[in-house]
Amino acid sequence: MFVGFTGVHVLMLLVLLALTVAALVQVWRDRRRSDVVKWLWTVVILFVPVIGVLGWAVNWLLGKAADRLNRGSSA
Repeated sequence: MFVGFTGVHVLMLLVLLALTVAALVQVWRDRRRSDVVKWLWTVVILFVPVIGVLGWAVNWLLGKAADRLNRGSSA
């Protein structure tokens, strides 16, 4: 079953697993999002692993940038 697996494959799987765990932790620690949104992100991250993690990362980074802009314009 694992014939042909190399160290690179294992490394890539470990990186994907680490990113998935980090994404799920960040989703559930975010106080601004409702539970429905958290569950939707959880389903997307778990069932569409690479695209889900990348989508979360883009959404998270854009949210942080928007927060920074909002803080800068209100001061």
